[in-house]
Amino acid sequence: MDNGYSPLRDDEVLFVDRGRVLMTNPTFKVIEFLDALAQAISDREEDWSEDKEDWFGDGLACEALRFGTGGWQRGRVRIRLEFIPEKVPGKLPERSSASRPAEQPLERIRAKPIDTFYQDSEDARY
Repeated sequence: MDNGYSPLRDDEVLFVDRGRVLMTNPTFKVIEFLDALAQAISDREEDWSEDKEDWFGDGLACEALRFGTGGWQRGRVRIRLEFIPEKVPGKLPERSSASRPAEQPLERIRAKPIDTFYQDSEDARY
């Protein structure tokens, strides 16, 4: 996709801390969200039927008038979730109360080769 978003697979997991809708837990699979959305819609629609489930599955037959295509196109449409990563690459740090202790000054001295200690003391004659 040219806007940077890409579809999420049904088994991928999301953590949504704020602005959550339909889900009671902040962590959920994409398919759980789509199922909750389908359930919410079916509860409001009096004439909900199995063929309307295609909105969330293989897609529903439709026609679309899209920019740059020169007219109507037949095809299928479905509801999916998309994700765009932030510009900074990489993974988030693990959430843990046990963080790695900072390097102590003595650790730097212990890591230094012993020859450098003698060399330093010879250069600094009293």
